[in-house]
Amino acid sequence: WDTIMSDLTERRPVNTEYAVSLLEQLKFFYEQKLLTDVVLIVEGTEFPCHKMVLATCSSYFRAMFMSGLSESKQTHIHLRNVDPATLQIIITYAYTGNLAINDSTVEPLYETACFLQVSLNANVCVRQRKIIDLFSCNELKQSAKRMVEHKFAVVYRQEAFLQLSHELLIDVLSSDNLNVEKEETVREAAMLWLEYNMESRSQYLSSVLSQIRIDALSEVTQRAWFQGLPPNDKSVVVQGLYKSMPKFFKPRLGMTKEEMLIFIEAATESPGDSPGAGPSHTAVCYSPQAEKVYKLCSPPGDLQKVGTLVTPDNDVFIAGGQVPLKNSIANHSKTNKLQAVFRSVDSFFWFDAQQNTWVPKTPMLCARIKPSVVFCEGYIYAIGGDNVGGELNRRTVERYDCEKDEWTMVSPLPYAWNWSTSVVAHNCIYIMTHNLMYCYFPRADTWVEMAARKTSRCFASAASFGDLIFYIGGLHVVSNSGIRLPTSTVDGSSVTVEIYDVNKNEWRTAANIPAKRYSDPCVRAVVILNSLCIFMRETHMNERARYAIYQYDAELDRWFLRQPISERVLWDLGKDFRCAVGKLYPSCLEESPWKPPTYLFSPDGAEEFEMDGEMVSLPHV
Repeated sequence: WDTIMSDLTERRPVNTEYAVSLLEQLKFFYEQKLLTDVVLIVEGTEFPCHKMVLATCSSYFRAMFMSGLSESKQTHIHLRNVDPATLQIIITYAYTGNLAINDSTVEPLYETACFLQVSLNANVCVRQRKIIDLFSCNELKQSAKRMVEHKFAVVYRQEAFLQLSHELLIDVLSSDNLNVEKEETVREAAMLWLEYNMESRSQYLSSVLSQIRIDALSEVTQRAWFQGLPPNDKSVVVQGLYKSMPKFFKPRLGMTKEEMLIFIEAATESPGDSPGAGPSHTAVCYSPQAEKVYKLCSPPGDLQKVGTLVTPDNDVFIAGGQVPLKNSIANHSKTNKLQAVFRSVDSFFWFDAQQNTWVPKTPMLCARIKPSVVFCEGYIYAIGGDNVGGELNRRTVERYDCEKDEWTMVSPLPYAWNWSTSVVAHNCIYIMTHNLMYCYFPRADTWVEMAARKTSRCFASAASFGDLIFYIGGLHVVSNSGIRLPTSTVDGSSVTVEIYDVNKNEWRTAANIPAKRYSDPCVRAVVILNSLCIFMRETHMNERARYAIYQYDAELDRWFLRQPISERVLWDLGKDFRCAVGKLYPSCLEESPWKPPTYLFSPDGAEEFEMDGEMVSLPHV
């Protein structure tokens, strides 16, 4: 086992000198028109290129060349509404990584890059912000500024940021919308900019450092920065600023984040639903700290059965799913009820938390219903999916590069599984279904079978925490008959839990999660507030659903109730919701308009009502 781990996890870094040499050779082949396999034609001007290079930097060309459509077989392609000079800049960028931007090219370049879906890196984003500021195009300026604010923790280390003008730097550092969790990040960015050319920028010392919200810095940072400074002009300025700054501040947007449970496809009752369409769905999140529910923008096109992911950087993504076809209500042969007809999709969306909207990204290469979506070593992986495209398609795995906004196929699953779930631990991907588990080693692009579980279950929820993977709930699978039974004990009062030790490659049975006798528990494993928890939904004796958060105590091997969730806070989410954990901004969301059903309260407006045979007082709101 140790030998397998060491062989498969061996680092295989790209040789930088070879990579540079390869790019230079490709550029030489382009300039000499050698081995080109496609000609782009714009207003009579021909550009012989290599499909592979174009597809690497442009989602537009990648989709064209890999779609199987007629364009993928053509050697000459006419492009409309594109300027030849601008296309030349884009092609040069594809072969060199350098983008020539000046006052006269920025607008057509921006439009062409959007049309061809050319992904620009963070460095280019800052340069773009610098050039766009010369124009009166507020929409482009604000778009670029929002991206700089959102990716500030990455952007401020880039060469382009260090070359910003003093005016643009102040514009960025003074923003309330910087996505930083600590003011120390802003301080470091300011100091890097000043030290980049201290001789010429010393005149801006006071104006730049005054943008730092000093009282937001930790006491340790304040002491280290302001005490024991050498007697020079810089020290006088810094100490003077410190003494004059007011002892209050408005927190940056990133400092207002709250860790929340995010529910995608929460069921809601809508009186306007058409017959047979079933319940409508929405996206909401719940803050355990504030005990509040906020409404997220619903996924576009009434997307259902999506894969959901929150990255370590708190970027929320949804992938795949199905959408109802318009005017396609069909009669179900068995139940004789009207049901909507759906179409599976390959869509991929990023949630702009500041704007509370879903932004389309490059679609996946395959349509997938409920794919497993995970983040591992800087990439997003979409794995399998239910009942889409037959067995071969269910085995496929693809990887998304966030910087390039592109998908590529990787090694497929060993078998085609439905109802699988995936987690990431120790920079590897573990996929589980029935009693099987396989591990994917990204650096080796290889799947390896791991220790089997003691029970055969599907539809379970899983989460990794430290060196452990928790596999919780689901349905038992009886292999001979294919019958699926609830994973509960005989008296129906607990939920099954198994734990996998990554270092030992061993499974063990853990303490069951307590549930009401004869209840129908639905659990989602999550890591929230630095603890392994489960979010549980219980229905009992035709009652409305009730929710609670339970936490696992590893030392005592037991589950305890961490937080009950009042019915006045969170109402029925249905059974099919996706659940993830991420940090969101309450100020950018709206509190959920959900109201408690009227039958819970007495018509005369009394402050007490009956529940479970007892009179319960309404809490003060």
